[in-house]
Amino acid sequence: MLIKFERNYRKRGWLGMLFAILLLTAGCQSFSHPPLIAQTHPNPSTDISAFGWIGVAFSQPMEPESVENVFSISPEVEGEFLWQDTTFWFRPIQPFAQDTTYQARLSGDLLTTSGEAIPVDKSWSFSVRQPALIYYVPMGESGEIWRYSPEDGSPFQLSRTGGHVLEFSIERSGDSIAYTVQNDTGGSDLWVMGRDGGNQRKLLDCSQDRCGAPAWSMDTAWIAYTREVFNPETGGYSPAQIWTVDVDSGETQALYQSVFAFGHSPAFSPDGKRLATYDTTQKAIRILELSTSQESAIPRTLSGSGDWSPDGKQILFTDVLPAENEPFVEIYRLDLESQTFQFALGEESTDTDFSQPRMSPDGNWIAVSLRPVNTGISRALWVLSLHGLNPILVDGDPSATFSTYQWDPWGENLVYQRTEFSSSGVDVSIWRWNWKTRQRELLIENGARPLWLP
Repeated sequence: MLIKFERNYRKRGWLGMLFAILLLTAGCQSFSHPPLIAQTHPNPSTDISAFGWIGVAFSQPMEPESVENVFSISPEVEGEFLWQDTTFWFRPIQPFAQDTTYQARLSGDLLTTSGEAIPVDKSWSFSVRQPALIYYVPMGESGEIWRYSPEDGSPFQLSRTGGHVLEFSIERSGDSIAYTVQNDTGGSDLWVMGRDGGNQRKLLDCSQDRCGAPAWSMDTAWIAYTREVFNPETGGYSPAQIWTVDVDSGETQALYQSVFAFGHSPAFSPDGKRLATYDTTQKAIRILELSTSQESAIPRTLSGSGDWSPDGKQILFTDVLPAENEPFVEIYRLDLESQTFQFALGEESTDTDFSQPRMSPDGNWIAVSLRPVNTGISRALWVLSLHGLNPILVDGDPSATFSTYQWDPWGENLVYQRTEFSSSGVDVSIWRWNWKTRQRELLIENGARPLWLP
């Protein structure tokens, strides 16, 4: 009996151990889940741009409101939320500050779409990189895109198309660049690349059509551009129309169904809610509300879609006013919320010829080139107050003209193209003017169309 009892005991002990192992294995299979937060953006070792996105990639679908309610950034920054599948993004409207370490945090109960509540307390830090410049190096009728770092003064060639780049534009965060390249059939194609020149690819083969003026949507999912369709019967081109292209798939279509909807100069508002274009048929700035597809129009003789205010709620534009001798050009400001017009500088500026102004990031100043009408004086570059303060002369060399001026994200520096005409030809260069010192300096010789690359 004793031996029998021992044998039964050992058998039961072995079976018990096996059963416990099976239970443990089954438990791991039933309750082991991947972490809820798969990744946070940016990576710990990566600085972001002044308009960079902060994000969280989740391993499963989430209830958006539960995430948005417990997300915070310190110091606070005004921005908007955006979802791409299971990835949550915070997109700043006002720029992140320089020389500041920010902390993003998710702290609270998050809800999955299946109704599961999961407590989370996750934080990560990031800082802001200094912006660079991208610019154009002319090579005959076209050229190439280069990048310049103001910190060390080093230029670097980005595009390598044999000198066939025509135009370029930057996605707001500064991580991607769109550009047009002349092709062998006489048309121009759309290309995209990263801020460092990597991942260059042809986004859209336009064949004999001329595609140009690319403008990025706020979510970077699509690009609005102009398209002049080639007519093989006449050998000519139709007037430009606004088209859109999906950045991932390359699918493209006309923005408006009417074959007579001619226009150009697409420009998205900084908050991503509106698209402004210039309607050449109506001779007006056409404003499309992207969420509702409602439209409004601003009658305007001069071509172009104007300049958005930093918050996307106003548009600055110029228009011709008749005069006894030479007509002059006035600056107007449209408030899109109240639908009211006013003179941008508070009162009518008679006898002045203004170019298109560019508003400073704080919304208090504009950079603009101007000249008195009925004179032989060339335009000088000025910074003018929208609140009646004294004007500031940036560059008034009478032998030069000034264009493509743009503020950096914080309004501390203004870059511009300077064109000088001489007996030996035309010289273009890029200059920087500093707000604090009121001094200007030459940055790049034989460079044109400067844009800040955040």
